[in-house]
Amino acid sequence: MPRRRLAGAVTAVVAVTATGLAAPSASAAPNPSPASTMVSAEQGTEQQDVLTMPVGTVAHSSGPTGFLASHGSGSAISYTWTRHKDGVRTQLPGQLYGGIAGTDIVVRSSGTVRTHVDMSTGTELMTYDVSTLDGTYAPKLYLGTGFVASTSAEEQPEPYVFGQDAQGRLVSRKLTGLPTGATNLRFTSGTPGTFLISYLTRANGVDRYRLAVADTASASVVETYETLKTTNNPSVPAVSPTHVAWIEQTDPTQVTLAVVRRGATEVERTPLGAVYYRTTVRLMGDWVVAGVTHGGIATSDTPDYTLTARPLKGGTAEGGGVVDLLDHVTYTTQSPDGSLIATGGTLEHGEGLYRIALDPATGKPAASLLASTGVPTAFLLTKETAPSGVVDLDRNGGSLKASWTFSRHNALVGLVLTHTASGLQWTSYRAWQSSTVPYTFDWNGLFDRDDLPAYNGAYTWTMTASPANGIGDDIVRTGGFTLTRTPERHDVNDNGSPDLLVRSQTGKLTAFDGGHVLNTADTSAADEYQPRDLGTGWNTYALITATGDIGGTKAGDLVGLDKTGALWLHQGNGRGLAPRTRVGGGWQIYNKLAGGSDLTGDGRPDLLATDTAGVLWLYKATGSATAPFAKRVKVGGGWGAYSELTATGDIGGAATGDLVARDRDGGLWLYLGKGDGTFAPRTKVGNGWNAYTKLIGIGDTDGDGRNDLVAYDEKNAPDTLLHVYKGSGNWKAPFATGQALRNHGMYYWGEDGRGLATSGHHIY
Repeated sequence: MPRRRLAGAVTAVVAVTATGLAAPSASAAPNPSPASTMVSAEQGTEQQDVLTMPVGTVAHSSGPTGFLASHGSGSAISYTWTRHKDGVRTQLPGQLYGGIAGTDIVVRSSGTVRTHVDMSTGTELMTYDVSTLDGTYAPKLYLGTGFVASTSAEEQPEPYVFGQDAQGRLVSRKLTGLPTGATNLRFTSGTPGTFLISYLTRANGVDRYRLAVADTASASVVETYETLKTTNNPSVPAVSPTHVAWIEQTDPTQVTLAVVRRGATEVERTPLGAVYYRTTVRLMGDWVVAGVTHGGIATSDTPDYTLTARPLKGGTAEGGGVVDLLDHVTYTTQSPDGSLIATGGTLEHGEGLYRIALDPATGKPAASLLASTGVPTAFLLTKETAPSGVVDLDRNGGSLKASWTFSRHNALVGLVLTHTASGLQWTSYRAWQSSTVPYTFDWNGLFDRDDLPAYNGAYTWTMTASPANGIGDDIVRTGGFTLTRTPERHDVNDNGSPDLLVRSQTGKLTAFDGGHVLNTADTSAADEYQPRDLGTGWNTYALITATGDIGGTKAGDLVGLDKTGALWLHQGNGRGLAPRTRVGGGWQIYNKLAGGSDLTGDGRPDLLATDTAGVLWLYKATGSATAPFAKRVKVGGGWGAYSELTATGDIGGAATGDLVARDRDGGLWLYLGKGDGTFAPRTKVGNGWNAYTKLIGIGDTDGDGRNDLVAYDEKNAPDTLLHVYKGSGNWKAPFATGQALRNHGMYYWGEDGRGLATSGHHIY
């Protein structure tokens, strides 16, 4: 959606570049690239060059002939002096400088030595060593040819104005006019010859906040104003020849702009709303300029990041309305002519230094770009790695990765993946970061709802990025991709996760996603899981087995043997099961079916059946939905000794499928498939398995690449219904210790909400 934009245009300042400078180490500002040349087409101005400055440049002070700026931080900080008339920059020696507001004087710091330099002439005005103060005084504010310092007494600090005598010695005068007990002293530059002091007094448990104007020449307070609470807000007050302005903060998150005519008592207060950083305040003729600073890097949204000018009550501009100047501001400094140099940015012209002055044509403040850093203020997409084409989660380590990089780090980014057929979604959000690195999303293949494994098929995606500070427009990108995985033999809904199939006493068949139900640590989440209804009438079958994909749909299929001996195929279609197809007759001779293992090495799951005489028969899969099985082949006799056969797929580490058989004494035997439709000699792999009602060769429930086994314990319902035996990959001990799932959502299966609490239900 549209975000905040300045109502008025910002013009570009004409900057004439030149070579040469009266002081050493000078360099002319280089010509900007076309990308950094800003033009105000609305005003029809001729294209002009704009000064270019390094990223992160901040203007600290501005005098009659130039301004002090810096870029970098710590030991890498660099200071420059730039002349107003031609844009020539001087690289200043040393590492630390401070500016004197409204003057060409800068203060160079070298250890404990301070040197005041007039940059218009290069003259060193005074040099002194603050270590000579012996810790008695702490410098608080530098003046043109002196400084203000305060005694270190915390409860009763005393300010002094320092200068130098003819011999270069520091001399001090105690500031007069502050009330006894004044504390929490804060000093701010004022108009030439003045400075401001914010302070607090306390009497009878009542705090009173005041702002004083001090005269440097007499070292005395000449004006005092009552204020509301200001000391907890780092914003600095401002003074002009006619007005004083300050920020009041009586609420932790709300600030008020206060302005008073000098010498008067009536204070004009304007609520500014929420504040998260310092608020800059400057007076410009009959206007007050204010805005919450550092909005460019902010991670919260407030309209007060906009630097605005408001007409002063009773002034010539009263009724002129609020004027928006910059989309955000970091710092402002005032020139002696009353204009400002502001470090900030606009969506139109980007980041840099802006000159703010009264427009002779309108009488209102207007901003013009003075120097560009080449960094956009607008919120832009710079790089995209988006999902597209076919995404195979099996080849991608089970996840989908996507990323977007933007022009700044303070963004709120959301990604929504939507399965086209079902409408199910995965949503994820990323908040602001420490730098402009990619916002990366890593989808694990689960939907938001119940952590259900996502279906294969077509997807759309929508990425929405919003500037966290509200400066700029949202970015919306869309696209699509197709999700695929290797088909799971026990997966009827084509989501890469095997399903448990439950038939109720009344013949209703329900599919429960095994990847969700069998691996949910939070039982309450499992309880809320909504299974897939596969229809009614399933009690017409005497035997049912999940075969895997034998019809070519890539989803798992089922075969059911009815009581007349007819065999029916139910193909998976990615949404459940298609209507049944009759694929054989005369199957009433069989009392056990086991499907899902590829026993012949052709990549298709085959079907095993034992007849009433105990003979095991192999039905090789053909890949045809109309005739899914070839003519039966006898495997061997004696299989009547087993009460249950379960096709497990590969659990022994070979490429072909295997089989486990439970004898009537509870012994579990492993038959390793040889790949030719026969088995290696059986190996006993456990005892006591007659405790379970049913064994299900579920497939890989946890994505570790090994097939697992699920055991249904009807006798202990509803306390413990299912046990999961994870595949080990070792044929000598193919299963890890069983994990009992206590209730875990299974107790709530069935039409009445308590299906498995009673007997007569079947799991496949």
